[in-house]
Amino acid sequence: MASNPATSPYVQPSAARPEAARPPARSRRGRARRVGESIAFGVSGRPAPLVALTGFLLRGGIVLLALPAVVLPSVIGLAEVTGVRAISIAGQPTWWLVELVVAALAGTVIWLAIASVIGAVADVWLVDMAVDPSGSASRALPLPGRGLIFRLVAIRAVCAIPLVAALAWAAGRLFEATYNELTTPTDLAKPLPLRVVVAAAYSVAVVMVVWLATEAVAAIAIRRQILAGRGIWRSLADATFQVARRPLSTLVTVVFSYGTSFAATIAALFATATAFDWCRIAGRNSEPIAVRLGIGDFATTRDFRPVVFALATVALALAWAAALALSAVTAAWRSAAFTREVEDALAAQLDQVAGAADPGGLGLSGVTGERSGD
Repeated sequence: MASNPATSPYVQPSAARPEAARPPARSRRGRARRVGESIAFGVSGRPAPLVALTGFLLRGGIVLLALPAVVLPSVIGLAEVTGVRAISIAGQPTWWLVELVVAALAGTVIWLAIASVIGAVADVWLVDMAVDPSGSASRALPLPGRGLIFRLVAIRAVCAIPLVAALAWAAGRLFEATYNELTTPTDLAKPLPLRVVVAAAYSVAVVMVVWLATEAVAAIAIRRQILAGRGIWRSLADATFQVARRPLSTLVTVVFSYGTSFAATIAALFATATAFDWCRIAGRNSEPIAVRLGIGDFATTRDFRPVVFALATVALALAWAAALALSAVTAAWRSAAFTREVEDALAAQLDQVAGAADPGGLGLSGVTGERSGD
């Protein structure tokens, strides 16, 4: 079904018609109201959480949620698997290892390309549902144009450059910490990733700060591109200026959206890790779990290890379902929070322009230093 140009935010607006990019009147509200609308958007029953979950999983969320079920091999274990195929007698990498690395890099690039395109479509649909909830609920969401998808992917790619630089800077420290923990572990009772993070805490903190900053700018730039259609570099510049003009409002949005996502991720990881440990313990238990069933002469003793393993497996499935549900809702909250932030910033900007063009108006808006939401 075709989208209505009057309500669809990803029909390209004309630069000569700034009113096409003006968000609805509901965006001119305080921070508390915007937070409430974002939460309501995530639990409203619309397909927004499913769309948000798709983008989250493809952009790396599936790796994060699967971490509790991953057992990292040791150096000796890797040597046993690869044997003499990885390193030659002279100590040089073999062609087999080079081909394996190239194949892994090619697979990663293909995955990132697919994830970027599908993630861009998910961003467009989420913005559409947030801006026009009544309209998006009663019509099919059309696929955005290739030009818009390309611009959104390009915005994400440009914003990823500082993060890649930060990761390259921290790679040496992380590798050193990982190598030290694999060869001479400090505390085997703690998971390897936790020990590496503690050992390279400063590098991890720098990467996290750069990641949050680039994610915030990318989220704002993408929504400005979808709502205003000003081009890649103009959207990035406007997003940067918006963060500079509205630091408190942007910080609240980042803390609320990513704070809830972080809390949900920690809860999901704890639940799945606990359930996975139950399954592992139940599967490795070699001692029978004797349970006597029945009464008197009609009683019998059975080994309940299969039942315990089945219950642990059910617990793991429920933990995974809860983790996916939490991730979906918080991802939808995060998208709606940034959409509301950009709507309010665009409305405030248009009010300032209108006030400058009509200084003799009613005084409801003007070129004062007031910024909505700050």
